[in-house]
Amino acid sequence: RGFRYVTSSESYANNLLMEVGNLKYEAQRVRSAAEVARDNLQNIHEWVPKFLASAEEALKEAEDLLENFEKASKTCCHGTLPDPNCRYQFSRKAKHKIDDIKNLILENSNREISFSGPAPGDVAALIPAGREGKDVVQSTTTAASASSVDFESRALMILNIMDALMDNRYSVVGVHGMGGVGKSTLLVDAEKRIREKNSFGWVAKADVSQNPDVKKIQEEIAHWLGLNDIKKEENVSLRAKLLRERLEDLERKKNKVLIILDNLWERLDLKDIGIPCELDNKVIGCKLLLTARDERVLRREMRCDNAFLLGVLEDEEAKRLFETMVGGKVQVELESLVEEALHICAGLPFLILAISKLFIDTNYSDCKDALKQIWNEETGEVINKTLRVSYDRIKCEEAKTLLQLCAVYGVSKPSLENLVRYSVGLGLFRKNSSMEDTRNRLSSLIHTLQASSLLLHNGENDSFKIHDLVRGFVTSVTSGDHFLLVLKDKDKSVIELSKNKLKSCKAICFSYIDLKELPQELDCPKLQIFMLFTNNKSLEVPDSYFNSMRNLKVLDLSGVRLSRSPSLFQFLTNLHTLCLDHSSLEDVTILGELKRLQILSLMNSKIRRLSKEMGQLVELRLLDLNYCSNLQIIEPGVLGSLIKLEELYMNKLKQWNAVTQTLPTNASLIELNNMKKLWTLHVSILDPSVIPEDLNVKKLTKYEIHIGEGWHWSGRKGLSTLMLQWDPISDIFQKGCIQRILGKTDNMILDSLNGIEQSICTLSQKGFPKLKHLCVENSPSIHYILQSSSHIDFMTLESLLLKNLINLEKIWTSNISSKSFSALKVVRVKYCHNMEVLFPLSSVRELPQLKVMEVGNCKIIRGIVEADESGKFGLHDLHVLKLHSLPHIMNFFTTKLAPLSSRSDSPVGTQIAFFNGQQAFISKIKGNFGTKVIPLDAFQRLETLEIIGLDNLRFIFFPSMVKSLTQLKKLTVSNCGKTEAIIMEEEGFMSEYSQVAFPNLETLYIDGMDNIEIIWDNQAIVDSFPKLNVSRIAGNFVALIKLRISNCKMLTKVISDEGSEEGHVMVFNHLEHMKLDGLRRLRCFSSDVIVSGCPNMKFFSKGLIHASNLERVKVSEKAWFWEENLNITIQHMFKEM
Repeated sequence: RGFRYVTSSESYANNLLMEVGNLKYEAQRVRSAAEVARDNLQNIHEWVPKFLASAEEALKEAEDLLENFEKASKTCCHGTLPDPNCRYQFSRKAKHKIDDIKNLILENSNREISFSGPAPGDVAALIPAGREGKDVVQSTTTAASASSVDFESRALMILNIMDALMDNRYSVVGVHGMGGVGKSTLLVDAEKRIREKNSFGWVAKADVSQNPDVKKIQEEIAHWLGLNDIKKEENVSLRAKLLRERLEDLERKKNKVLIILDNLWERLDLKDIGIPCELDNKVIGCKLLLTARDERVLRREMRCDNAFLLGVLEDEEAKRLFETMVGGKVQVELESLVEEALHICAGLPFLILAISKLFIDTNYSDCKDALKQIWNEETGEVINKTLRVSYDRIKCEEAKTLLQLCAVYGVSKPSLENLVRYSVGLGLFRKNSSMEDTRNRLSSLIHTLQASSLLLHNGENDSFKIHDLVRGFVTSVTSGDHFLLVLKDKDKSVIELSKNKLKSCKAICFSYIDLKELPQELDCPKLQIFMLFTNNKSLEVPDSYFNSMRNLKVLDLSGVRLSRSPSLFQFLTNLHTLCLDHSSLEDVTILGELKRLQILSLMNSKIRRLSKEMGQLVELRLLDLNYCSNLQIIEPGVLGSLIKLEELYMNKLKQWNAVTQTLPTNASLIELNNMKKLWTLHVSILDPSVIPEDLNVKKLTKYEIHIGEGWHWSGRKGLSTLMLQWDPISDIFQKGCIQRILGKTDNMILDSLNGIEQSICTLSQKGFPKLKHLCVENSPSIHYILQSSSHIDFMTLESLLLKNLINLEKIWTSNISSKSFSALKVVRVKYCHNMEVLFPLSSVRELPQLKVMEVGNCKIIRGIVEADESGKFGLHDLHVLKLHSLPHIMNFFTTKLAPLSSRSDSPVGTQIAFFNGQQAFISKIKGNFGTKVIPLDAFQRLETLEIIGLDNLRFIFFPSMVKSLTQLKKLTVSNCGKTEAIIMEEEGFMSEYSQVAFPNLETLYIDGMDNIEIIWDNQAIVDSFPKLNVSRIAGNFVALIKLRISNCKMLTKVISDEGSEEGHVMVFNHLEHMKLDGLRRLRCFSSDVIVSGCPNMKFFSKGLIHASNLERVKVSEKAWFWEENLNITIQHMFKEM
């Protein structure tokens, strides 16, 4: 080695010089990231300044060593003879210094630089908003954010999981740990990372739960795999076949698939689900990521290859979460109790969330007493006692009863609507409460329980869930008097249950357990609620099954096979709620004897006829016949007898009798007038002539009314929806009831409005004062939406969809009040072939809330905004702009010009970028209006921009316009045949702008651009900005994650650096996916490839890569490598280093 030190000193010098460059790069990267973090009020980890200090010291020592060696070489015999001792000493020191620098870089290259501390007064949870985990309870007072608290142990676990999933040796990876430790939370975060990294082509997920619903699991997986046809198949085995074929097809096509199954309690037979597997339940052809409490379930039952134990939070992490939950700091008098509380929590996020609430709005003595009550050595006891404290702190008995009802429901995500119907049947609220009052009260109680951490948030609106631990706790605390019985053990027969237990039981739920048969009778004289959910279509209910349940108030047999025997319900005279959804029962005559019934749901059942006996249900408050496609006849007078009905759902019965029909064979709409309390109505009317003039709709507050043919019920937004197809020979708009509906509707869909006047405003005599969402389609007679200033405006309108209006000229005329659409947030215009301009500039200024604008397939449109003399322009809140297939458009801003045929070759339009920092068509405007400038912040919040099929554009942006797009995250430019560049030099305005940047751009798609030659013209940028330094230029695509460029026939180079300044760099710090496809003339991505500060890099690309013109790879200022091809060069280069 000593001889090598003498002979290879030059090599050591070069290697040391290269490592110095690597360390400089790494130090600069860390320093820049730390500066950005500080700017965003984040905290810097302690290792960062230590590393920078070490790096500075190492660089100085290395540079001194190199300088001394150079001087020694020159002075020894005037540089002609080598000094062996000098070279030996240098090489020896250089070798150690090289190793030191490598280790310094390696030890710190992947470490986290910053973390977010809790902001004063901000209470943040461990879980992100809207997540679907089981293991963490979230309060309504908690502003959840995944980044609000930093958990290093969880971050490391996620990295381990991702590494295991990438390992070809493993096909099943699992996470196990006790309830409440955060398994599901971790899974959500891991899934997010996996999707961000594009590690798999397809990622599907499903919630298994304690009593798996196979059909539900199948549907959830199929949803993520794009297998929508599975919903059409009811048979579980055939659904499994569809799912298996889909997965096998993906495998044949070399697609990587990951299926995430959360919350397993026991063996899940993959074959029954439709996931290909071996005889021992080992998955084939895809990978699984699982969670369970028991490691044995993962390893023995699911054949898990690598199971990770998720432990409790570290002490510091637990303390940080606790402080976050209480808003940063507890009251001074409570500080001495924090350590005691953390000791009780034992690092369990679930307990921390629950116990931290004891420190909010309390005093020392109360808090101390609460902590004493929950202390115990056993964690299980701690959980129960903690929940007991939260449970006992609920002062509202209605809330406790609702929680018990959620527990007996037996599923993790109870249906809010079913709970409403059960609550009415049990009489949980005031006797005279309306259905609306009950629904509102229930929502309020759910929020109360969420605030106490006994129910979980589950996405938006009123969606919620109940944690397994909470459900088990509630069942146990009420088991003293056998109030609740939730059958879980599928191997245990109902017959084996204790007779005494059955006799004292008040609530029973059999939730998707594998029952082969039911006993002839259950002796449950005190039973008030019975629920049976099953996927076994052959399971029958014996005629005598309910004979002893004479106090039963709520019965849910949805999806259960029932006999036609009149004796089945004969003793259920106290029944208030009956749910037979998805039932095969065709004849419901026997239900007419249940005269105390208040809620009857037959949704999606096989019922064909509603017989006259049903008119005896005079106490009925809710009747649900939605999606009963076989229902043809409701005998006349039946609906009119239901005088207490508050909610009526029947969206499939279309054949209504006219009032004037002498021998009625079916129900008439006039019967609804007898229902003085009716406030919710879902109804479909095929023939508008059967609508009576005096139909009383004044009391309706929630409705979906479909008039005409071809409508599909698809969960329209809004409380009151009218969907109308107009028959020209009908006088429907002259009817007073229709006029009243138009005046109170907030969601309206109008189709095939032929023969009316030019504007839809003529439809309503008093306008649309409450309308929020409007869709108008397939109506050739419509020329304007709002034409006359005498009409009522659309002050409340939030979304507007115009489709296939072939004669639509303008949305509104210029004489309309500028504030008529001031609440508008979404505009979508498609297939409107007579429209030249979307908005006049004066109108755009009065759309302060506009967030989404989409225009597509409009043949003659020449601009989006028409310039006038009204002043400056700005869409300051616009987030999404999508422009598709607009063949004649040249500019976003346009002016009133000659007809289209005379301007198709206008030279003026070709000189202006589509998005222009100055007013559009400047030369023409100078003569008429002067040079009124469009502010550079006109699109300051734009996040998504799609420009597809705009055939008249030469280029998209001037640098002046790009400067305003600081929030842009996704840019798509596709099939613009004449476009030559995305960004082009802007003559005359260069000195005004100092930077061109997309600082937040994450996705860039460029496709089918046949005339484009260069994506990014660096020559124009550098020449235009002579004072711009390297670091500012390097920020052009700092946030870019995905880059796809395809089918651009003329493209020769992605980044042009000809004439660039020395040292000019384009940096893609976050680029994870790049696809270059169908670029026939592409010579190179850029002229040079520089690889620096990548000590763990093994290859450039996993696939074959050909770069015929590339001759070398730059590693440092003085070091270049090349051998055969780019991948081999990278491999050998780092071996030598």
